[in-house]
Amino acid sequence: MSAASRRTPLRPPPTQEQDWLESLDTFGADPATLDPAHFRKSVSLFATGIVVLTCEDEEGNVHGATVNSFTSVSLQPPTVLVSLKPGKTHRIISRTGRYGACILNEAQQNFSAHFSGRPQEAVRPDFQVRDRLPTLRHCLAWFECVVVQKVQVHDHTLFVAEVTACGNHDGTPLMFFGSRYHRPAIAV
Repeated sequence: MSAASRRTPLRPPPTQEQDWLESLDTFGADPATLDPAHFRKSVSLFATGIVVLTCEDEEGNVHGATVNSFTSVSLQPPTVLVSLKPGKTHRIISRTGRYGACILNEAQQNFSAHFSGRPQEAVRPDFQVRDRLPTLRHCLAWFECVVVQKVQVHDHTLFVAEVTACGNHDGTPLMFFGSRYHRPAIAV
């Protein structure tokens, strides 16, 4: 039986809202039964935009990280969420409680590579402080965020943040699908 078709037994329905949380140790998924490569391929079929998170260290240097795990959570108050692995950007955001989020446009693929751990010497990011935090000047949309909650989930931290300022520009998003960059077929 393949990993894709293997079924785990269903857990009994909960009798109270918390029952399923309390039963995770007994009925939780067994990560050993799911092939990581199969999971990665399957989850890559969810098309996303590309976001560069920005933050400032103690000396005022701007640091960034490329993510595609950025989403809105609430409109009232305006709230977003991002998922990050440990690293320099994670440490700075944990310390300062603030981050910028920049949605890349189709002409900014080089920024995605630059901030994903493969610095490009030719790339010279142009940052602008619109309210309090630096964000990329010509991105499709930008958000300035204040962390209101941190949630540890396995090897990632979810940073839930209220948006204190945001803006956008006309353009077309840079998309990520099937582990490759794409440009939308429909103009925005």
